[in-house]
Amino acid sequence: MLEATYNDWTLVSLSPLTRNFQIIAIIAVIAACSTVLWSYRQSRRRWPLTFLRLCAAVLIIGFFIEPALQLRVVRKVRNRLAIVVDRSVSMALKTATGRSRHEHVLARLQADADDLTSLGESHVVELFDLEGPLTNDALVTPPNGDRTDLLTALESARDTGTGRPLAGIVLFSDGADNADLEHFKKNGLSSAARERLEHLGAPVNVVEVTASDAFKDVAVVDVRTDEFAFVHNTLEIDVYIETTGFNTPTLPVTLRREGVVVATQEAVAIPGETLVVHFATKPDKIGSFVYSVSVPSFAGEAIATNNERSFVLQVIRDKIRVLQVAGRPSWDERFLRQHLKENPNVDLISFFILRSPTDDPAAPEEELALIPFPVNELFTTELESFDVIIFQNFDYRLYNMDQYLQNIRDKVFGGLGFVMIGGNESFSGGGYAGTPIDEIVPLRMDAGELSRDKVSPVITTAGRRHPTTDLARGSGSNERLWQQLPGWTSLNRTGGLVHGATALVADASLRSLDGEPAPLVAVMDAGQGRSMAIATDSMWRWRFAMHKDGGAAERAYHRFWSNALHWLVRDPEHSRIRVVPSKRRFDRGEKVDVSFIVRGSDYQPVPFAQLRVALDQEFSGSHLDDVLTGEAGTAQKNYEDLPAGAYRISAEATAAGESLGKGAAVFLIEDRSLELDRGAPRPEVLEAIARTTKGRSLPLDGNLWEALQVVDPDVVEVDQRRNIELWDNAWALLIAVALLALEWAMRRRFGYL
Repeated sequence: MLEATYNDWTLVSLSPLTRNFQIIAIIAVIAACSTVLWSYRQSRRRWPLTFLRLCAAVLIIGFFIEPALQLRVVRKVRNRLAIVVDRSVSMALKTATGRSRHEHVLARLQADADDLTSLGESHVVELFDLEGPLTNDALVTPPNGDRTDLLTALESARDTGTGRPLAGIVLFSDGADNADLEHFKKNGLSSAARERLEHLGAPVNVVEVTASDAFKDVAVVDVRTDEFAFVHNTLEIDVYIETTGFNTPTLPVTLRREGVVVATQEAVAIPGETLVVHFATKPDKIGSFVYSVSVPSFAGEAIATNNERSFVLQVIRDKIRVLQVAGRPSWDERFLRQHLKENPNVDLISFFILRSPTDDPAAPEEELALIPFPVNELFTTELESFDVIIFQNFDYRLYNMDQYLQNIRDKVFGGLGFVMIGGNESFSGGGYAGTPIDEIVPLRMDAGELSRDKVSPVITTAGRRHPTTDLARGSGSNERLWQQLPGWTSLNRTGGLVHGATALVADASLRSLDGEPAPLVAVMDAGQGRSMAIATDSMWRWRFAMHKDGGAAERAYHRFWSNALHWLVRDPEHSRIRVVPSKRRFDRGEKVDVSFIVRGSDYQPVPFAQLRVALDQEFSGSHLDDVLTGEAGTAQKNYEDLPAGAYRISAEATAAGESLGKGAAVFLIEDRSLELDRGAPRPEVLEAIARTTKGRSLPLDGNLWEALQVVDPDVVEVDQRRNIELWDNAWALLIAVALLALEWAMRRRFGYL
């Protein structure tokens, strides 16, 4: 039988003595030797005697331990070498050679097949992409990963595999990490990223695949602004732009609202730096709008889709601008004016008449403290600036306002809110019957005289669901609260409701001229605007009851007027026709779910209402559909495979041939990718990974596999071994005796015996 080839050795003990006995014996030898050596401390010849004594002591200890040289046959267990290939979308970008980044990696791996086979003799070579283990068949398919998370990919390669120790990682990537940009800042790795890399426990060798790539790109990487803006208030928009490969190009940056240019700025970009362009604009309309920010495409750009970014902006009212005109001071006028002044959401212009044109003050005009009522300015040039107009016990005839009533009527039909509050100079008592104002008031003005009857306001069936008369706001029974409120002491008798109007509050014990319960609060839509009539001048009694009921009536007063104002200005929350996409932004290919809610003028659900739904892409072409609501007045429609772009979806509702109104919303379909938003290679990221893990940064076309930094495989002992005894022989005994004899002779000669 052939003798085994030994490839390792070590020292072992062959003594039959127990470990404890060996230790006691060694201590005893050392103690005896130390005692003798201490006696030599004054001798001039102590060094040769000490040397002989120590050599003899070592030999004696060897007799107790019996050391031996053990020859062994060992083998090395292969550890893991993980090859991680970045297969995100950015790796599909073309390089200057005309091939993609991924194609360069694939070509190198295919060309180095023999080197990989050689590596397999000492390492188990495992293949990964950023998502996990990778097969050779999947490797050759085009990259399609929508995200680059290098840290997680490296940790996955460490934790996934055959269970063997990790020798190292080879990472093929462009470094365009976009999972958490805070991990890889321009001034170096974050502490969290550094800690994660150190815990890998193995060197990472990075191969930068775009070292010779002349990458060029201009990208709008981010737009930062609020989701909501106030109409006529300044909106701040910050646009972040990154340029790569261009020599400080001048960039025209354009802000658009639904395709219409809002502003353009010229900016000079510095390669490698993030350019911040600031826009300040004032939205002039209320609603949802799609804004976009764009820069032009330059010749040679690698990515064109990241030159524009869109966002949805909800424009809301900052304050409701209210014009209150009262015919004379009164408790009702005082408390309403006080509420409007104290409401932070209201910008109030209030006039209550103390002096009419027919008054004779018997003094020159310039000496009077009271200014004339500015009729012309209010109802011509300034009328457009108001959201709601309140006529409170006001007779227009004293101020020759006939010519302005048509202006008010037209503005209401165009979207203005209008309220008429009772009194002896309101409704027909103020001469409004047959005027343009008659067309926008929800009560018939056949009669309008004020009677001082006791009135008990009770909400109607429609009032139970209307947002204006919801005074409990979910805290209890709204109907019970109305029953507990103080009664009113006056009523403007009218002819009842006009066509299309709804009574929210009435008194069943009193009758209007049409024989129906007398309406106290009525509302209606007038074109694009809304109007309200309150047929009493004694609502102020709710404010006087504040000390009787713990303030419940006073709170109800404030809630009523707050609700009324929001309803009059068509607050989206009070819209009767609501179009609600499931979200504002959708990815391309994602299903778009849109819900429709239809309520009547009494805010009750309208079952089986017909909806004409128009879907407008980029606010140009339309796609029409017919949708029918269910018994609950709701419907839903899904859109699939919509192209990328901005969309406005609107719905016009009808029931029994009568129009119920319109609603609209906007949403975005985005064909964006984090990979293409930031597709520029980032070699500094790869170098930081290699440096932190004590790996190497290697070129793709260099001496790759021979230069890898890896951990050597572990050594495992096998059964074949041979012991060569060192002390257990005659030579060791002879030397020990000779050393002791020589020391004895020298001690005798030097006079120690």
